[in-house]
Amino acid sequence: MTEKSNRIYLLGEADVASALLKLGIPTMVGMLISALYNAIDAYFVGGLGMSQMGAVSVVFPIVQIIIGLGMMFGAGASSYISRLLGKGDNEQANKTASTSLFSGLLVGAIIIVGIMVFLDTVLTSLGATETILPYAKAYARIYVTGSIILVSCKLSIKK
Repeated sequence: MTEKSNRIYLLGEADVASALLKLGIPTMVGMLISALYNAIDAYFVGGLGMSQMGAVSVVFPIVQIIIGLGMMFGAGASSYISRLLGKGDNEQANKTASTSLFSGLLVGAIIIVGIMVFLDTVLTSLGATETILPYAKAYARIYVTGSIILVSCKLSIKK
């Protein structure tokens, strides 16, 4: 059985419990790794000082918004693509996947540029004090610039 046939069988004919396990376990492992990353990051940054830890806390909501954006495009497209595949409209499903991917990346890039342009205002509105602001700006520049990768990963559309 080819990989495409396997996926179609898994989504259309396999036992629901089996499909949930095969699809859910990787998702749960990914979420666990993400949580561990944040905990380990907090541990090491916390060792640098209170202001540095405060900077991480201030930047965290920005990162969550960017991740949520990717998930929004991915979840919405996945639902629609599933219905299209159920109808047998593979061509439209492929177009939808491509459109969602590029739309998510474009909107993500626009939001990231907007955040970078108004970084001081965004961080101050999220509670950054004068002491925390320099650390938050440095951390946000690195994290937000690399977050286009987060957006593309969270789109998680697989044909």
